[in-house]
Amino acid sequence: MPIVNNNLIYKIALGLFSKMGAPKENATTLAQHLTDANLAGHDSHGIIRTMQYIKEIDEGTLNPRAQPEIVQEAGGSALVNGNSGFGQVVATFATQLAISKAKKSGISFVSMGRMGHTGRIGAYPETVAQSGMAAIMFTGFMGGPFAQNVTPFGGSERRYGTNPISMSFPLPKGGRVLLDFATSMAAEGKLRVYRAGGRTLPDKWIIDKNGMPSDNPNDYYDGGAILPMGGMSGGHKGYALGFMVALFGGLLGGLGATEASQFQWSGSSSIIVIDVASVSPIPGVSDAVQEAVEWVKSSSTMEGSQGVLYPGEIEKKTREERLSNGIPVEQATWNQLMALVQEHGLEKELSEMLKT
Repeated sequence: MPIVNNNLIYKIALGLFSKMGAPKENATTLAQHLTDANLAGHDSHGIIRTMQYIKEIDEGTLNPRAQPEIVQEAGGSALVNGNSGFGQVVATFATQLAISKAKKSGISFVSMGRMGHTGRIGAYPETVAQSGMAAIMFTGFMGGPFAQNVTPFGGSERRYGTNPISMSFPLPKGGRVLLDFATSMAAEGKLRVYRAGGRTLPDKWIIDKNGMPSDNPNDYYDGGAILPMGGMSGGHKGYALGFMVALFGGLLGGLGATEASQFQWSGSSSIIVIDVASVSPIPGVSDAVQEAVEWVKSSSTMEGSQGVLYPGEIEKKTREERLSNGIPVEQATWNQLMALVQEHGLEKELSEMLKT
């Protein structure tokens, strides 16, 4: 398995999407998000997504040149049309808009739709926390032809998406507490990573096409479905949470009543941003959050545990480790990337970095 420097991943993504017609600003935003997802340990939303996005561009469902636009606005709220552009570009625009509105109103709600895959949704609340604010983001799919990959609790067929949710709070010195997870047993991209590595899943995350629990990622791609978070016994909670994320993200972020009425809620999102300083009487909110972190981490540990981690600490540690030691990329994924590099004539441009 190749161990790759983060700068090389960034340059590969920047080069490929520039070749696919993305203007510099779009290609830069996308490359930054893919690289940071790998650095944070979310390989399912990193450079492995390159092949998917290029395929969507070739098929005409993703417009690399598109720019988001505000189509409805009132006070602290807004609706953004992504015009079928990169989800990372649209969500970055919407997040900055939500931050700006929260600074004026104390709280904001910005929805976004008609866009591609947003990547790691934790990246956007993370940006909010770095600005000293708190955030909640919902990304939801329900029905329609796109991203149906999770079965409702008690069901045996795909009916909705992995519907991730993310929340953040600021810590002192630019740190953050960050929750970011799919409301299913795993994001679909994690199945891609296990399949690319020829590995079985850690547990029965999926059912096969006959409705039987399975740990073989190939069973999902052969007509199976991902189970809601909680699996076979506790999946009612993950299912209910995923359903509500579909409403807050997919429905409210969807543009046009026609799509919504026909259950075409395809990957739309909504983000809430809260200026905690304007709504809390506590001076130094981030210091109070730090005290909460220290309190939970002071717990004695159970046998076999390496200690209590606060939400987002794994990503923080993984980012530090990978910045120093490189990012592991599955061999199958790397082979596909190198084929694209060759196809688009980037070997000379990347030759020095590829040698190291």
